[in-house]
Amino acid sequence: MAPDQSLPCKTRLETSYAFSRTFNSRNMEFYWYPLWCQTLFDLVADVPNLIIAPQFPVWIVEHNDQIEGADDGDDPAEVEETERTLEGDQAVACGMQVPGDNIKEDVGDHEPDSEVGDISFASTVPEKDARSVLVDFAVVSLTAVPRSEEKLRYGGWRITAANTCLLVEVKRFASRSLKKNELDAEIGLHIEEARTDLMVQAGHIFLQDKTKNSVMAIAAAGPYWSGATIHRDNVEAIMDSLSSNDPSYRPPGEQLSNKRPKWNKIIRLDGTSSTAASEARLRTIFKKMREVRDQKTNAK
Repeated sequence: MAPDQSLPCKTRLETSYAFSRTFNSRNMEFYWYPLWCQTLFDLVADVPNLIIAPQFPVWIVEHNDQIEGADDGDDPAEVEETERTLEGDQAVACGMQVPGDNIKEDVGDHEPDSEVGDISFASTVPEKDARSVLVDFAVVSLTAVPRSEEKLRYGGWRITAANTCLLVEVKRFASRSLKKNELDAEIGLHIEEARTDLMVQAGHIFLQDKTKNSVMAIAAAGPYWSGATIHRDNVEAIMDSLSSNDPSYRPPGEQLSNKRPKWNKIIRLDGTSSTAASEARLRTIFKKMREVRDQKTNAK
């Protein structure tokens, strides 16, 4: 079917949809997901191994031995066993190498938050002692090798590593009745809430992957956004707090603190005066993700 030439681009329609008082009468963050999903998809569309992962889970399980099971574990009769052997999935999700041939498939489901202003902490957990966080979107770089014995479900490829390059946390837009300074102030508050969540999400990822030292992040409130690179030393106190319930954890003697990442200025994706700046920022993020991919490839 030929596209309707009278309609604007998808991102413009998705923005209008989210701003609509008819369809988004409660000003919920969910309606901004299509815009950000489209933006991220367009950003990495030409790179096959950079994928968009909505509602991306990261979690911590104490005494995780990172051993992957031998079976696929997706048969309903095997669900109980699968839930006891998800360590391999956790390793793949957070960027670690996988030694085995078969990747166990996650059987958990998650329904998006429906309450206005809710943060994206997940209640779904793979094990009763796990603590999990859902990231609104992640860009994941996959490393794959051809399989000698093709299985239809894998398409002839085996994923050997997955590296989380970018975390994106989307909050609802500010009250649509606000103007000028009040509007800017509330957008800033929502962006700051997203930044706080991203710090915790990064802490989970760094705890899960001891070799990972940084991850890029986008904090958004509707179409407005700010970006930064979060380094491991930015979230030392957060990681200490997340680890505190693990009996095997031995805290350091000194008091740890968090260091605020260098967040750039808040701008709008499609603003009249900010579109060029937003596109330039996104290109920089894309370039850095390509560099991560190339470094992984050259290291093999």
